[in-house]
Amino acid sequence: MLTVLIMNPLDAMCDEPRPDAVCVNNLQSAKPVESDVLTKDPDISIFLPFRFHVYKPTELFKPNSYHNYLVAFDGDHLVSLIDEISYTGPTAPLLSQYYDNDPNSFCNGDNRPANCDKSVDCKCVHKVDIPLNAVVEIVLIDEVQQPNISHPFHLHGYSYHVIGMGRSPDKTIKKISLKHALDLNRRGLLNRNFQSHPLKDNVAVPNNGYVVLRFKADNPGPWFFHCHFLYHIPIGMNLILQVGEPSDFPPVPPNFPTCGNWLPPISSF
Repeated sequence: MLTVLIMNPLDAMCDEPRPDAVCVNNLQSAKPVESDVLTKDPDISIFLPFRFHVYKPTELFKPNSYHNYLVAFDGDHLVSLIDEISYTGPTAPLLSQYYDNDPNSFCNGDNRPANCDKSVDCKCVHKVDIPLNAVVEIVLIDEVQQPNISHPFHLHGYSYHVIGMGRSPDKTIKKISLKHALDLNRRGLLNRNFQSHPLKDNVAVPNNGYVVLRFKADNPGPWFFHCHFLYHIPIGMNLILQVGEPSDFPPVPPNFPTCGNWLPPISSF
């Protein structure tokens, strides 16, 4: 009898053995993995809960005005949040014009804008700074918890090892949260497997669950980290992982175009 296994099933549930599917965190890498990436104590540990905020148009707009947020037909009006922040893009490219951006436009979970008392107002260039060559662990926590949807997160500039994936072992907990994930981590109950896992740059987070990622931050630059449902990008389910300082970034080529210089001088018309 032929046995068919689903690779990375829709529910992304692979913290326990199952006969119908296999996930990437249960596979072995064909290539050697740097031992320091799989140490038990990463240099940087980042917990990132993500969720939707359902808003009423009157919270943001005058009646009959344009809605520049996700509005499903006959559905909810949504703003997306990672660590309670909705991402907005920088005014100038960070790689080539870093210092043309207002430093006050950047924020993260330790430095949120003053207007973050309301989810619809908590918007900024969400940027997490990471030292160059640090071993980084990221724990993504699905607080959206919508059945049959597992949000796929993609990191630019890197591949990572998926060392953990699952839901809460506490069956009395109906919905996972950042607080509960931190408690599970403190008690050593977040599922981690330090074997040699293959590299990925995109992974689906189990709905109402979590994923644990590891990588070595040896590629300097500002790297986009986002949900790969494209319609979640404009509503804020993104952030920037800045590896190193701007002085560590690749040098800008001479006469490299800058934002706003694509128009010829007025005198040439």
